[in-house]
Amino acid sequence: MSELKQGDSVVREADSREKRPVLGVIKLDSGDEMKQSCESGDEGSVMPFMVDDPALWPVPLSKTIAQGADAASNKIPTPAAANGILEAAKRLDGRTDLIIGNCGYMWASREHLYGQTSTPVLTSALEFLDLALRMTKSPVGIITWDAKPLVPLLENHPGFDRLRFLSISSLPDWANWVFDRCADENPCRWSKDGMARQLTECLVEAFDKDGAFNNIGVLVLECTLVPDFRKSIREVTSIPVLDLLHFAKTALA
Repeated sequence: MSELKQGDSVVREADSREKRPVLGVIKLDSGDEMKQSCESGDEGSVMPFMVDDPALWPVPLSKTIAQGADAASNKIPTPAAANGILEAAKRLDGRTDLIIGNCGYMWASREHLYGQTSTPVLTSALEFLDLALRMTKSPVGIITWDAKPLVPLLENHPGFDRLRFLSISSLPDWANWVFDRCADENPCRWSKDGMARQLTECLVEAFDKDGAFNNIGVLVLECTLVPDFRKSIREVTSIPVLDLLHFAKTALA
């Protein structure tokens, strides 16, 4: 069985007698001290959904950092990013029952990753695109952090002409969260209520007759922050929603 390196974290160990599944999470390499300050504090009531927060999962959680896979290189991906994600998956291999990623853009490294571990790996909700396109003859919507780097990754997809994109990175509270994730600034320039309100307003416009999501049949949540705001989505639309985090919870239930 492989060993986790220093700096990796095993949050809770499963009791093998209970046959409790363990979820593995591959994290991007943030390269800053924000991660440690947030994880050691008590910001759970303020922060939006973070994939690697053990309090938000009904199963034990094991997580590790993909060294060299920062937010920018992950989207290309660079060889270092792809290798970092693969090595992270290998460290979780055999120690967990399902491995996911904390960023939907990890889909860019899929060809370097899938089939390389015994433990099942699914790093992005973008893997549900083929399913979504089969489910409906209508367009399929994707909520992403930023469509600009995503479109080149998908432009050769056979169903690309049916894909509709909505970026959320320009929404004020969402953009401010990036620079103050621990809500340390006083006054704080973002709140979960503000994020929810702005997402709802954005979706209302998107689902309008002239909006990007007009007449879509299925919605895919690429951005892993968005599943925490499903209530906002349901205030606007009743169509099926696919996301990696709810899939993982169901698969390990």
